Amino acid sequence: MATGRFRVVTTVAPFGRWPSPLTAAAMAAGKVSLSEVASDGHGIYWLESRPSDGGRVVCVRASRDGDGWKLDDISPPGSNIRSRVHEYGGGAWCLVPGHGPGAFAYVDMGDQRVWFVGGVGMAAVALTDETPAGERWAHGGLCASTDGDFVLSVRERHGAGGERPVRCIVALGARPQTAGTTAVLEGHDFFGAPALDGAGRRLVCAVWDHPDMQWDASAVVVAAVERHSGGDSGTVTLVPTGERWTVAGGPVESVGQPQWQGDGSVRFVSDRRGWWQPYRHSGNDDGLPPVPLSDEAAEFHGPDWPLGLTTMAELGDGRVVARRSRDGIDALVVLPATPGGASTTLAQPCVAISALCRHADGVAFIGATRQEPATVWVTADVGEGGAQAVRPRPAGSLPADDVSVGEPFEVTGHSGRPVYGMFYAPRLAGTEGPPGARPPLVVAVHGGPTSAASAGFDTVTQFFTTRGFAFATVDYAGSTGYGRDYRCSLWGQWGVFDAEDCVDAARSLADSGRVDGARMAIRGGSSGGLTALNALLVPDGFGAAASWYGVTDLADLAASTHDFEARYTDRLVGVLPEAAEVYRQRSPVHRAAELNGAVLLLQGTEDAMVPPSQAEGMRDALVAAGRPCRIHFFEGEGHGFRRADTLQAAYEAELAFYEDVFHL
Repeated sequence: MATGRFRVVTTVAPFGRWPSPLTAAAMAAGKVSLSEVASDGHGIYWLESRPSDGGRVVCVRASRDGDGWKLDDISPPGSNIRSRVHEYGGGAWCLVPGHGPGAFAYVDMGDQRVWFVGGVGMAAVALTDETPAGERWAHGGLCASTDGDFVLSVRERHGAGGERPVRCIVALGARPQTAGTTAVLEGHDFFGAPALDGAGRRLVCAVWDHPDMQWDASAVVVAAVERHSGGDSGTVTLVPTGERWTVAGGPVESVGQPQWQGDGSVRFVSDRRGWWQPYRHSGNDDGLPPVPLSDEAAEFHGPDWPLGLTTMAELGDGRVVARRSRDGIDALVVLPATPGGASTTLAQPCVAISALCRHADGVAFIGATRQEPATVWVTADVGEGGAQAVRPRPAGSLPADDVSVGEPFEVTGHSGRPVYGMFYAPRLAGTEGPPGARPPLVVAVHGGPTSAASAGFDTVTQFFTTRGFAFATVDYAGSTGYGRDYRCSLWGQWGVFDAEDCVDAARSLADSGRVDGARMAIRGGSSGGLTALNALLVPDGFGAAASWYGVTDLADLAASTHDFEARYTDRLVGVLPEAAEVYRQRSPVHRAAELNGAVLLLQGTEDAMVPPSQAEGMRDALVAAGRPCRIHFFEGEGHGFRRADTLQAAYEAELAFYEDVFHL
């Protein structure tokens, strides 16, 4: 060519059949989950769940190595760091100051005991006794005292005979002179985020009771504690004094993340003004109200499905760095030390941030950009801005030219409700669809249903967009990130509003000409599976639904689910037995003959939250009704697949399902 430039050759290929470089095997092996970042001022630590190692969770330490970082696994050999408190776990480890470098406590998945490692490379010693015969114990929400004498934990005790579990906060001695276990706070159904103040005299935590979930109604409680000498043995334990008071919370207020500030005050989040915003209180029983640190109409917290959520960190000068979520996008903001001052936004590349902590004069955090998967980042100084990736780019990442970047959208459904989402167009460098053709659409439904979709890079999204599918995520009524009113708008309407919103979003994309309205599928996991299946009840919408370990029978779920969610459906559906007919109408297993499309069911055989019987019942109902159905069981998998071979097989099965249903 006269310009001297190479001519770009474009390949025309049918939508859904593009030659994607992202294989199911590579995606499954690289789908590493990162959580619970922490720092001791020198090293940065986090947990990694690795599909290639059977889903084992390890602790990783990053230390400076010239201009880069050196990464080391510091978990004891064979350990698997996971908690089963509330079944969703969380807070499965914590750094313990005052011991050797890198000292930490952790919960092992195998026995659910708390173990202590006194420094990098040292052997682990048990801080808790073996579980008594006939019982099942779990620990989580770990936090250490500032002097390293004690480790606090939420303890969950399941007795014999199917009795409801009992929970409390226990203090575990981390030194020979503090060896032993004492209960320091009891009397509530649920506890989260325990922490001792710097003097070791006040314990703060979040509490809530049935029938509430943490995001519905909860409270921040402070209890006085003291050290008690064991007499001749010389052993010192931490015991309650009997004094306790409530800092915030109530029947229409959700609170979370209580933490002690350097000046002895307590910081927490509350939605008392309609948004999860940060507050500060003296932490004393003085009757004074908490003071807000920000008045932004944005979320600074999320639902406490797992324990250990950390989206705020105090700097040395009293300022607070916080994750702020607004319109589906996360940012880091610096809040002033004195309430009432202006906040500033910290320059960094991530749009989805799941955890953060202070590191030296800056912060470390886990975040995903629009074009890169989640990794660990660090800022040297919050005043300078910018962030450096600590963890290398994962193997098999896509070239930037192949990445579909999400476009936020908001539509008004036929009900008049706002529906929020993110649209991802098909994208593969050098490839386009046939002239005049429109791509098939896959809509992803988040679980929960009290949760939200992430705006960050996700390999599942790109698995489809690089093959010529359009992809969309939907934050339906009841999703988090849009204030308390929106979060509570699903009360009494689960199985209806969520499904309607997903159909409305898909129809809007079809009406705008961006997707093929005759080839639209919906996928979801857990509660998202219920939404996906119920969406097939709406005519002229989706033609296929893929349910990953999804709920199909609400009455059975309410009768058999674990204690954490035992009353979850009271508000979302209704109180049983009075609402029995509502439960039946919202359960796709009882309406199989009315579903307008094909169904794929993916189920783990060891799922304790949505048992295999739910998938089996749905299959039987669909077969009896003459509706197309495929089902795959995965041995040894629970609620959320973890092994690379399982993930690969599930992704391949889902892709083949869409190809067949839509004749791609």
